[in-house]
Amino acid sequence: MTTSAPGSTEEGIWAPRYRALTIGLILSVTLVAFLWLGVATVLPSVAKELDGLGLFGWAFTAFMLANIFGTVLTGKGADQRGPAAPYLQAFLFFVVGCGISAIANNWYVFLLGRTLQGAGVGGVLAIAYLAVGRAYPDALRARMLAMVASAWTLPALLGPAIAAGIAEATNWRVVFIILVPLVLIGVLLTLPALRKLGAPEASAPDKGRIPYTLLLVIGTGAVLAGLEEHNLAITIPVVLAGAALALPMLRKLLPPGTLTVQRGMPAGMIVRGLVSTAYYGAESFFPLSMTLVLGLSTLESGLALSTGALTWVTGAWIQAKLDARSEGKRRHSRVVAGFVLLVIGDAMIALAIGTDLKSVTLAVVGWAIAGFGMGLVYPAVTTIVLSIAPKGQEGAASSNLQLSETMSVAVMTGLGTAVSAYGATQGWAKNGALGVVFAITTLAALAGIGAGLRTRVKDVPGTGADAPVPVGKPDRHDAGRTA
Repeated sequence: MTTSAPGSTEEGIWAPRYRALTIGLILSVTLVAFLWLGVATVLPSVAKELDGLGLFGWAFTAFMLANIFGTVLTGKGADQRGPAAPYLQAFLFFVVGCGISAIANNWYVFLLGRTLQGAGVGGVLAIAYLAVGRAYPDALRARMLAMVASAWTLPALLGPAIAAGIAEATNWRVVFIILVPLVLIGVLLTLPALRKLGAPEASAPDKGRIPYTLLLVIGTGAVLAGLEEHNLAITIPVVLAGAALALPMLRKLLPPGTLTVQRGMPAGMIVRGLVSTAYYGAESFFPLSMTLVLGLSTLESGLALSTGALTWVTGAWIQAKLDARSEGKRRHSRVVAGFVLLVIGDAMIALAIGTDLKSVTLAVVGWAIAGFGMGLVYPAVTTIVLSIAPKGQEGAASSNLQLSETMSVAVMTGLGTAVSAYGATQGWAKNGALGVVFAITTLAALAGIGAGLRTRVKDVPGTGADAPVPVGKPDRHDAGRTA
């Protein structure tokens, strides 16, 4: 009689040793995904009731900036103390934030709740990817990452409709408190497995990470605030000052060589940012384009948006199967292939929206192609980075991935809003401004092809390189690092 070795592909992610963690992580990600994707439906009603229409954009901006801080704070805590306590801390932020938003009597209190929600969501996602990297062997990571991607499916498909239905049948406040009881189930399933992981045997000293992150958030907030101004005399100096503060902090927080796209982990961070810009940036403006330019109803727009979620999951599962079949080799080639599909998809949307074509079919097909590309890139680059991460620094790698993603989405959303606002002041057609936004996301995907080629390194499971290369500039913490 033969038995599967622990962590073998035959054992699988549903084996008894992984089952509770697998279910718990999927539920945890589903909860935060519902808050991320579903709540957007009720925000206009909230802003109208709480007199917040003038500061409506900050419902997203505060959430994203806090997401950055929560991601870094949780990743550092996981590397120092193990993932269990930071996981509880992240969900505490999540629950308190939902509670504050539910009882808010003015827009500023509501924004406080959104800020705490963002910190919680960033922390939970950072722990989820950390747990995949630390609890599952390389042979199972691609499959588990596909399951994590699947956890976004129901919130993407049903979240907006469910949130809208709850708000219409009861009150928008119920949308924020209905998630709280489900948090307990997720914690009970996930926490025991996270406790078993414990703290890493060794982790690099990480002085200054929290203050750097705070300065990064302030600088990024200034950039986004400046982009919302219609007066260029105000916008330009505010954006430049914010960038002057944010960029050095970003350089300190991300792996050495990230901003110059050095081969290995630095390139992986850039890939995560570019794929998030190309996909999430387009997603932020896709429903608006479908209703404002192509004349679809809210329900029809939601169904069109769902095509990207379905093809993303399909792409993630195909990536997992190819990963298992090739024993993790040539993941970087699937990153490149995914970006090619994103270029095609985003360009089709830009043509469908920004020109006289105004084709619903072209836009929906383009969005489906972009989603499939995202499904290939996202889990592949995540697995590459987690494979490269030195032992004891998986939390930092996970939080850095989330940091790169969140920064990119926040800046792209602000830039898209600024382009739309500028177009309105210059008398552009509505579809013209939105076409420019999708052209920007297309360029991000095009840049991702080059960055994806640089994720190829040697002697790391699944990277399939021909020559050894470093993961970044050596520093005092790089002793013993292999790449």
